[in-house]
Formats: sequence, structure tokens, C-alpha cells
Amino acid sequence: MRLSLDDSGQRFILRGFTEHSVRLNDRELTAPFLLTPEQLLDTAPLAGVNELAAAHVPWLQQDQPEVILIGTGAHTRRAAPEVQAALMRQGIGVEFMDTGAACRTYTVLASELRRVSLLVFF
Repeated sequence: MRLSLDDSGQRFILRGFTEHSVRLNDRELTAPFLLTPEQLLDTAPLAGVNELAAAHVPWLQQDQPEVILIGTGAHTRRAAPEVQAALMRQGIGVEFMDTGAACRTYTVLASELRRVSLLVFF
């Protein structure tokens, strides 16, 4: 799916996505990544949401997001409850959704200049 919204001065723009990739600016990403308000971390220390643990919370908190959207591939999956609880204790919202929904939601929140991070799995 192709996405297009005014970039509102954003550094990172999601241009589109498929089942196996995300186009960020002019780059095609095909492996899990974390996009924070300030940077792209394209070498995620885990391959799937089932590996996400409370020990990854400091890594997810980079650049102090208000909310973290986690795209879990073609279907919505959830991480261990401890992950969500640890983020909520830090005042960070977290939403698990299929990757397409996560990309669309990120695009809207980022265009509003919200401090949103996006973790994507395929």
C-alpha cells in the first residue's frame, strides 16, 4: 500500500509498505527495525514479537516516545504482558497491531508531530 501525507517537516517519512517490506524515505526495509522520533535503528536485536521481553524496554525507550506502535506482521500478535506493563510504568503507551495498521497509524501520529516510535516485524 502506498501512503502519502504532507511530511510536515518530518525527518522520516513512510512512503509505503507491503507484506514483506516498508519504504522509509527512499529506502526499502525488509528486516525488523525500530524507528524512533530521532533515528532509524535498522538492526533490531530480535526477529519477532515472540522474542520481545522486558529486557528490551530500555532499547524501546530510545528518544523518549509517548507511544510505541508494534507492527507484528500480517496478523496482530502480542508480546509477553511484562513488556506492556514495563512500558506503561514508564508512562509510555504501547499498541500491538498488524504491520500495515502500525504503519498507517504511525503516519498519522508522526504528521501530528507526536513522539511516536514504530517497531516493525514482518
